[in-house]
Amino acid sequence: MINKLTITQLVENRASDPGLLGEHGLAFFIEADGHCLLFDTGQGLALRHNAEQLGISMKSVEAIILSHGHYDHAGGLSEALEMTGPVDLYLHPQALTPKFNRNGRDIGAPLADAAKLTALVRKFIYTQGPTEIIPSIYITGNIPRTHKIEDTGGPFYQDSDRTQPDGLPDDQALFIETSQGLIVLLGCGHSGVVNTLEYIRRGEKPIHAVIGGMHLLHASAERLAFTGDALNRMNIRYLAPNHCTGLDAVCYFKNQFPDTFHKSEAGTRHLFYSE
Repeated sequence: MINKLTITQLVENRASDPGLLGEHGLAFFIEADGHCLLFDTGQGLALRHNAEQLGISMKSVEAIILSHGHYDHAGGLSEALEMTGPVDLYLHPQALTPKFNRNGRDIGAPLADAAKLTALVRKFIYTQGPTEIIPSIYITGNIPRTHKIEDTGGPFYQDSDRTQPDGLPDDQALFIETSQGLIVLLGCGHSGVVNTLEYIRRGEKPIHAVIGGMHLLHASAERLAFTGDALNRMNIRYLAPNHCTGLDAVCYFKNQFPDTFHKSEAGTRHLFYSE
């Protein structure tokens, strides 16, 4: 169990300070009982600048974890590895496969050539089931799609001609065991927020906090209500939706959960301590 946890929003669409950069993307710097991890890398445009401005030593990072293979989460991977030096990389086997949006635009990660990437990564660790990164910190691997009301937020495709749908099986979330309960970090929540949280809390483990992107930009009122009801039922005590959640959804959650809602912009630090 992690006793002292600091999660710094390193990259996000907005910045909390004039000296920081915002970009459409997501990256979290995690400090947990002396260990340091990087969850997602953004596009790579703001990562180095924000780390320097926030006084974060990327050389302290022990591993990089990717939530999925879209450019706004994995596009900064090469930049991150140049800053960290060789570290372990946790990713789903399909994270780096071709990815396209509804318009046929390439939205996969623009990575360095394979030889360079291999040289920068100490070890590739492919995650299809729950995988421990360090004691008490895990990545989910494949998330079962139980609730049909929760789609990926797409459509997304595996080819530019849009003939092969992409269900984004590479989507995964990070969760951390603390005395307050589980702290969950979402990349985009393409598997569905409720699907993800129910999978993580199987066995009725309490979830204390949910932070990150929920991809509810085009969600119906019915789906928003479904998500809000589930968060309320799970008694989430700390809620910080950002990135791809969408302004309407963020406002909905702020109205529904005024006492537990938190902002999470580049520069925001979320602190959790043992009680």
